[in-house]
Amino acid sequence: MDLISLPVSPFAARVRIAIYAKDLPIGVVPPPAGWRESRHFRDLSPTGRIPVLLDERGPIWESAVLLEYLEERFPHAQPLLPADVFDRATARLLVRHVDLYLMPPMVLLAQPRNDEGVARRAVEELLSGVAMLDGLLNGAGYAVGDQLTIADCALAPALFALGVTAERLGMDLIEPGSAVDAYARLSRRDPHVGRVIGEMEQGLRLLVRVD
Repeated sequence: MDLISLPVSPFAARVRIAIYAKDLPIGVVPPPAGWRESRHFRDLSPTGRIPVLLDERGPIWESAVLLEYLEERFPHAQPLLPADVFDRATARLLVRHVDLYLMPPMVLLAQPRNDEGVARRAVEELLSGVAMLDGLLNGAGYAVGDQLTIADCALAPALFALGVTAERLGMDLIEPGSAVDAYARLSRRDPHVGRVIGEMEQGLRLLVRVD
């Protein structure tokens, strides 16, 4: 079983955190050359996106689905869903928040050609998403409870990407001293989160060199 992944992708990063935390026998491999235009890759991932898990029974895509799949496929490995049903819902809610209110405006802002109005609205949406998130976190190193969950798998890479976006735009997107700010710093203390953030940083440096 292999995960097709790119180091800097926040969506792939969340799945790598889960794989490392659960110590799963899953390889992490890069996409094939020319994958963006590859018909074969489209057969694996109809959306043309990364990550893709190459399971024995076939490919599985969509990172939020992959987090849940790994929990169900490997139930005896380190659990990434809390035992309490309310906490489970909270963890899933935070993953959903990332996917609805943080990543879409960031993806839009990463596009090379955006008119001023589109970019302004994307920044407004992103700031709104961060503000909502601040009310959902308590400033601790884990998003739900006192151990790693799928919420952290999604949040930590997204906030790293948010920092990159803020630097590129030359503006503050996270209020210093806020719960989001504290979480973004403290979450890296988890060894699996720290490992993946390090991979993202290294991948970003390589991209900068290529550019």
